[in-house]
Amino acid sequence: MPQPVHFASLLDALPQQVWQADAQGRLLWMNARLAEALNRPALPTRLAQWLHADDRAAFEARWAEAQQRGHFEMEYRLNDQWVLAQAQRLPDSTLWLGTHTDIGARHAAEARLRDADEVWKLALESSGDGVWDWHVQAGVEYFSERYLRLHGFERGDIDATPEAFDARTHPDDLAQMDRDREDHFSGRTPLYRNEHRVLAKDGTWKWILSRGMVIARDAEGKPLRMVGTHTDITDRKRQEAQVWQQARVDTLTGLPNRRSLRERIERGLALRAMRGEELAVMFVDLDHFKEVNDTLGHDIGDALLVQVAARMQDCMPSGGIVARMGGDEFTVLLAARDAAAAAERVGHELLEALSASFDIGSERVYVSASIGVSLAPRDGLEIEALFKHADQALYEAKGAGRNRMRLFTPALHEAAQRRARLASELREALPGGQFSLVYQPILSLQDPALAPRKAEALLRWTHPTLGAVSPTQFIPLAEASGLIVDIGDWVFRTAAAQALAWRAAGHQGFQISINKSPVQFLSERSHRMRPDWVTHLRGLGLPGNALAVEITEGLLLERDEAVAERLRALRTAGLAISLDDFGTGYSSLSYLQHHEIDTVKIDRSFVAGLEGGGKALALCRAIVTMAHELGMEVVAEGVETETQMRALRKMGCDWGQGWWFGKGVPAAEFEERWFGVPTR
Repeated sequence: MPQPVHFASLLDALPQQVWQADAQGRLLWMNARLAEALNRPALPTRLAQWLHADDRAAFEARWAEAQQRGHFEMEYRLNDQWVLAQAQRLPDSTLWLGTHTDIGARHAAEARLRDADEVWKLALESSGDGVWDWHVQAGVEYFSERYLRLHGFERGDIDATPEAFDARTHPDDLAQMDRDREDHFSGRTPLYRNEHRVLAKDGTWKWILSRGMVIARDAEGKPLRMVGTHTDITDRKRQEAQVWQQARVDTLTGLPNRRSLRERIERGLALRAMRGEELAVMFVDLDHFKEVNDTLGHDIGDALLVQVAARMQDCMPSGGIVARMGGDEFTVLLAARDAAAAAERVGHELLEALSASFDIGSERVYVSASIGVSLAPRDGLEIEALFKHADQALYEAKGAGRNRMRLFTPALHEAAQRRARLASELREALPGGQFSLVYQPILSLQDPALAPRKAEALLRWTHPTLGAVSPTQFIPLAEASGLIVDIGDWVFRTAAAQALAWRAAGHQGFQISINKSPVQFLSERSHRMRPDWVTHLRGLGLPGNALAVEITEGLLLERDEAVAERLRALRTAGLAISLDDFGTGYSSLSYLQHHEIDTVKIDRSFVAGLEGGGKALALCRAIVTMAHELGMEVVAEGVETETQMRALRKMGCDWGQGWWFGKGVPAAEFEERWFGVPTR
């Protein structure tokens, strides 16, 4: 129905376009502003025909829906001008009264923002990153083409929602991702940053660095819109994992290394009280591994270590850790309510497993192990204390004969402190005149009634307050500190002077044996530490055969040309070379082929078993026969009974040494006992 003239004039004055339409969407009346915009069309006319072609279908659908609600609202283009259409059905009528509000400026601004969005999104994508744009409260997320391709998808493969990729995030990474998001949403962090794994379309996990920022918030400060990027960091993570692996895993055995072990012990100590557990730190050293390396080669040695590591892992209970500290040193970490009992159980399994033979290529190799154990909290709550105490227990296990285990005790700590004090005080022993030599006779077994023509010089240390200190205690300390070089030179010069005196007294051909430590030979690689024994003997006018140098099999295992050269020089000067404790080390006949040895000494452990016959008798007989075939003489050590002496004489052994003949005594007492010289 046409409007009254005065009301129409009022509507013409409004800034909006005003119109009236029927239920079919036909314009029945319009104010002057709308008529001018549409170039004064003839009425009635369909409103839809004046809309942009792209908006007509949506208008028809929305207008039809409005007939049910009685209210219509839509943004569309009217003759290419963006307007907001709002209309209300008149009461008790099928007619509608509506308005058009110009929103062209707003749409232009939004277009400019969209263009700006495209610019910065393009800039972000040009860096190689995928872009995401999350409308938080609407639950919609835009993913750029590069973002989708980064994960193997194409447009349309996956929903445009944040849940679509959250569902493809690794379960282990979800909690941290949620924490990082919330920290940024709440304003605790100015930027969102998170690294997580995403399941790509091909089923592989990709490491992603996600960075973003909230760029719009509502009146309450809640995020409306957040934009950011995804960067593929899979290669970087792989390299980091490789570096971590190299820093914490032993390359030969694949076991955790020293650094990794320390981290695990620190973690175990931190969790110990909470879990109600104790910790056991077990130092495991292979016995005689050096001999395997030196005689069979480092390749065999490395292969042996790999097999040792595997056997040790087989002995581990759930949660037990084996680490390689370096060389032939391993460490076991156990956590248990009763760590001592767990260590005893695992330790015995390890000793049994490692004492069985190892087949490496064509070689069958035997080793054993020594184990030292410390416990937390009983023996300490610091890593260094646990290591120190385990090492002290290991020292005790080795000293007790190897192939055994020892738990740390306060007594071991006291022994270690005593060793440390002795090591310190040993430095004063030589300048303080605390050393002396005693001489033990070496007699001919074929005619033991004859006076001895040989003796071994044995070093003794008389401490000013402790009294006599056993050589088994101070010799290892002297070797470890390097003092053995100066001490050994003093022994040589003192023994040489004694040999000169006895020969001058009419005991022609008398020979004194002195022990020379492998440490002395190895130290003499340095010219500064090479005392010239040959020149000294010549200066005394003493022939080289006045002295014999006793060496151990361990020295020959070094296969060091400098050592071989020193041995040749001594023998060329006439000094006899004697191989001490033969048969107790990693024995090899190649020693006797490659080095000129004058005498072999049968170890006292074989001699002690002679009275029982059996293997000890057979071994001694074999050593004597072999040595004679090679042109060497044989000395049997530790002869303590007549039965042993007679058995050795029967098998043709040349010389005997031991308490049956006499113990080591000072030179004056030796002269009185064997040369009939009254004590001065």
